[in-house]
Amino acid sequence: MFIQNFKHELRLLSRNYWLLALSIIFTLLAIYAGNNGLTMHQFRVAELDNAKSEYKEDLNRLIEIANAVENGENPDDSYRLSPMNTSIATGALAIKPIDALSALAIGQSDLYTHQVKISSREDLATLSLTEMSNPVQLLFGNFDLLFVLTYLLPLIIIAFTYNLHSQELESGRLKLVASNPLNPKLWLLQRFIIRLILLTVILGFAVSITLWVLGISISTQLTMIIGLTFAYMCFWFALSFLVNILGSSSSKNAISLLTCWIVLVLIAPAVINQTANSLYPTPSRVVLLDQIRETKKELSQEQDKVLAEYLRNHPELTRNEGENRFAYWQGFFATQEMTEQALSPLIESFDSQLDAQQSWISTWRFLSPAILYKTSVTELAGTSSTHYQNFKQSVQSFTLQWRDYFTPMVFENRMLTVSDVEYLPSFNAEKNYNYSAVAINMMVVFGLSFLLLMVSFYRNRIQFHS
Repeated sequence: MFIQNFKHELRLLSRNYWLLALSIIFTLLAIYAGNNGLTMHQFRVAELDNAKSEYKEDLNRLIEIANAVENGENPDDSYRLSPMNTSIATGALAIKPIDALSALAIGQSDLYTHQVKISSREDLATLSLTEMSNPVQLLFGNFDLLFVLTYLLPLIIIAFTYNLHSQELESGRLKLVASNPLNPKLWLLQRFIIRLILLTVILGFAVSITLWVLGISISTQLTMIIGLTFAYMCFWFALSFLVNILGSSSSKNAISLLTCWIVLVLIAPAVINQTANSLYPTPSRVVLLDQIRETKKELSQEQDKVLAEYLRNHPELTRNEGENRFAYWQGFFATQEMTEQALSPLIESFDSQLDAQQSWISTWRFLSPAILYKTSVTELAGTSSTHYQNFKQSVQSFTLQWRDYFTPMVFENRMLTVSDVEYLPSFNAEKNYNYSAVAINMMVVFGLSFLLLMVSFYRNRIQFHS
């Protein structure tokens, strides 16, 4: 029976020029979206390569200067061996690795930077990894392959499945089908499965061409993305099957499915995000910056007292001999640490509110398969908000490590040596993927599909007349 159904569906679809037209359009959209992602990916890679090259040149020059001074020479730029000049002007380079799959899902990469120059002048309170972006583009998102699969793929599924039952019902052919010794629901389910197979082949062809254009090879992350996409397709097919079983006319089916698409893909994510912002509002960044300025102003007016208090807390840094040529920077370090201590409650409240927002979204993400799918793909592509939050925390931790490396030199009133330059701290960022969360999301989407099928078969009878 399934073979006969399959042959019948192929004959029907071969006469449907809309299938061929939409297949071509979908393939072109996938390639175009992939090219947009590739453009962003190449821009990021070129940007990071240029930053690495410039930083490497600075370090090599610093080593040359240190060797020259050690050999008794006096280069014109020997001032660069000053601990404050090295820690601020030269600085360190913190880079977030770019995954090749970021070309498929731009995610948060258009909002956050992939490189940060670490400087001892920076306060942890004012550290920000966001970049200036077009607010209209941020509102609607980027037209990448993830956008095509999340928003457009369900519409294609709806277009080719909304009337599989109602069309037969309205034409009267369903009575002929029912006169045969077969289960009408199984017959209808077979039609859906056949179209699922055909659309999977079309989608696989379009995505394969896109991956070939992008030069992306198979990997664990890509395999999971393919599994997630198939689960997402199964959900929309199962939802359409349920609407076909419960519906009575093609127009009502189309309206019902489009309403579900609007609610699940557009409204639910927006409501969940807005609710998170309303329940857990972050403190104003303007207020934070104002408090930073006021705190710094108060501490700078009593810099001598601040420095004395700092040295009482760090007696190992106290030095009494020789000229103190870094007196200003000693007071600067002391003021900086005192400022961060004074502002730590406000910074912690800011971060805790952000964590609460993410926790809220994570809790309610099961209300929308679009959220489950999109967050999972961006997680596997390394462009989720979690990845950038982890990068920010790593940068904050390394900033303290960088500052602590130069603090003893400042209080010892000495310049950097060759060994100091060779052992400068370097930033290392690791790629961490939350495979367990992605696997849970995939199983939930498959579970929702199975639940919709069970609800569809729970109804004892299928309608045979309008």
